[in-house]
Amino acid sequence: MKNLYWVIMIFICFACSNNSNLLQEANEISLKIEERMVPDSREGVYKIDFSILNGNSLVIKGETSLPEVQLALFSALEDLEVHLVDSLVVLPEKKLGDKTWGVINLSVVNLRAYPKHSAELVSQSIMGTPVRLLKEENGWYQLQTPDKYIAWVDGAAIAQKTESEMKAWRNSTRIIFIPDFEVVKDPGQNEVVTDLVAGAILEVEKENQNSYDLSLPDGRKIQVEKSNCEQFSDWKTRELNDASILTKTAKQFLGRPYLWGGTSVKGVDCSGFVKSVYFINGIILARDASLQFLHGDTISPGQGFLKLTEGDLIFFGRAKTDEKPMKVTHVGMYMNHGEYIHSSGRVRINSFDPKAENYNDYRSVTWLGGRRILSRIGESGITRVSEHPWY
Repeated sequence: MKNLYWVIMIFICFACSNNSNLLQEANEISLKIEERMVPDSREGVYKIDFSILNGNSLVIKGETSLPEVQLALFSALEDLEVHLVDSLVVLPEKKLGDKTWGVINLSVVNLRAYPKHSAELVSQSIMGTPVRLLKEENGWYQLQTPDKYIAWVDGAAIAQKTESEMKAWRNSTRIIFIPDFEVVKDPGQNEVVTDLVAGAILEVEKENQNSYDLSLPDGRKIQVEKSNCEQFSDWKTRELNDASILTKTAKQFLGRPYLWGGTSVKGVDCSGFVKSVYFINGIILARDASLQFLHGDTISPGQGFLKLTEGDLIFFGRAKTDEKPMKVTHVGMYMNHGEYIHSSGRVRINSFDPKAENYNDYRSVTWLGGRRILSRIGESGITRVSEHPWY
């Protein structure tokens, strides 16, 4: 009996050791896939876990928003020569049915880090923004915006759509709202229906002599003066050839309050500000400063601010040291003559020139360099609205 006991114990230890090695190898493979294909959790869901079933099967659990990641992971795991059990959920989750798309339904909606109102405000979206729905939890929806950003939104903020309904929306006649802000009424001008902010996209129901009857994503009707609108088809195909247009747009934000997570004329954080300036001119940038830093032609701090040109994004933060990595904490947009505009407390203009009255020493010593956007339009992270398939 003692011999049998020790044989069993040795077998169990051997099996546990093999299982532990298998799990370690699987996790190492998974980490490499994540680093290569989903380097930032703000732009992709990748939550993978492994377990052993019956001693000879590797169970893959968790969820991802990228079907191509699932294929890459399973292909790489085949090298382990073990039976694979697929329990991985590829978002959108099945309980959403065929309504896996949405259009933002309120003038400006708050996007949260978690599915509750008390969670951190991480971003915002404007009425008429198309979004991809990933999952639902207690009336909240995890979504992905056109800039790839992933967050949670209250279900009241979106009009859910099927693929065919989204296609109809994309093919409809639409306008984009131009002024900063307006409260609008129904076509009979009897009652207030909503407010609108710059960048809102709406379907045209009827064209009148001086106005449009418009449909909100949830079907509510409003009337807006033609002078406050531009045909979406004209707006999205206009070339951005003159950087001074960006400066003109940016100056319209002067004095607007800083708002953590803000991306509209009502209030903006630093990256939300430059993102809004570019979007109003038909270009979608990545959401956060550290993500924006990854795109565009590089102007290093050593080149000096004189190498910057109008429209360049400029970044600030902590430079890399032997002890700590570089950290991007702030972004603005360069104008001319050493001046830049950014959201810091409020949207304001400062200068790199120590002799200027609006010189900001703190920003100058924490400058990490710039990124030239206009030379890279059409690349990842710098996308024309006209070339984005969701619009």
